[in-house]
Amino acid sequence: IYYGDRIVGSVSKFVMEGDNEITYWVAREYWGRGIATSALATFLSIEPARPIYGRVVFDNYGSQKVLERCGFARVGSDKGFANAREAEVEEYIYRLD
Repeated sequence: IYYGDRIVGSVSKFVMEGDNEITYWVAREYWGRGIATSALATFLSIEPARPIYGRVVFDNYGSQKVLERCGFARVGSDKGFANAREAEVEEYIYRLD
């Protein structure tokens, strides 16, 4: 993800247990500018795989809004390991058809 001439994040798709999943990240100093939403929307416009899932930690409201603004709907929850927190956390699972 570029902001001006700076790399400030990333978006990618991978397959986990047969499901298409997306992941994205934006450097903290660039949060709140719509960068993740714009980058994900652009990515989804060229990525044909559907359904595609996104997972987000239960208290990451900004990331939940990114997924919702890009058309994802919350379909469940699960436990997962968050590397940044070095702990198991509750995750919400989102799906885009």
